[in-house]
Amino acid sequence: MPVLRVRKFLGGIFTPDFNISNSLKVANTAMEMLGERLDGTPSILPIPQDAPGDIPRILLSSSDKKVGLSVSLQRTNLSCEIPFGFDTGEVDINEYSAIAAQFFSGYRKRLDLRVQRMGFVTERMEVGNDPLKYLLEKFCNKSQIEKGRPFYNAKRFEIHSLKKYEWEGFSINSWVRLKYLPVRMKETEKFEPILLVANDLNTLGSDEDRGANFAESDIERFYLKAPGHIEKILNLYFS
Repeated sequence: MPVLRVRKFLGGIFTPDFNISNSLKVANTAMEMLGERLDGTPSILPIPQDAPGDIPRILLSSSDKKVGLSVSLQRTNLSCEIPFGFDTGEVDINEYSAIAAQFFSGYRKRLDLRVQRMGFVTERMEVGNDPLKYLLEKFCNKSQIEKGRPFYNAKRFEIHSLKKYEWEGFSINSWVRLKYLPVRMKETEKFEPILLVANDLNTLGSDEDRGANFAESDIERFYLKAPGHIEKILNLYFS
């Protein structure tokens, strides 16, 4: 099993009815709730209410740019990200999920929002150890990776899988994306081979469940239960 190191967590709630009449109030609410985690310079953008709903109105971050909050009419994202190439130690998924659970549930309550959808994305990576060979040999038939066959001498390789099922009282989409790619590492400026593993859990979109309205307790349960479920998915692929 590859030694996968966390690179990114991203939680997001979808708020189709959000009307940001006072951007400063929203920004202050977020900063009060997340405290010193958002100690960078805030950006409040003068975007009119009738502009496309996916354009961020508010951008908040930590001073080191590793933690970020993005607020648009359609979605609020809370991310924690480590640049490629920096060995800053493991980010604990349970710690992040507890913060996301508390923040998103309190954010919904304080701003009186309807939350139609929730998502939780994790990215893990392993550097080196010939990730292309690992993916091809583990997930492909040998007859397809020999010389003259479709996957021989591939320069990039990706596997995407989507499942839909019931979990913890939620109807969810569960994406798993496995990618081999060379990445320029920020510390060395050299390209290194990377195995990138992304898990994306999200409840149904508006096209499938337009009237969904998740309560604070639903939000807390989703984010607190997600780490254990993602661990089971990783074990299914790599054990």
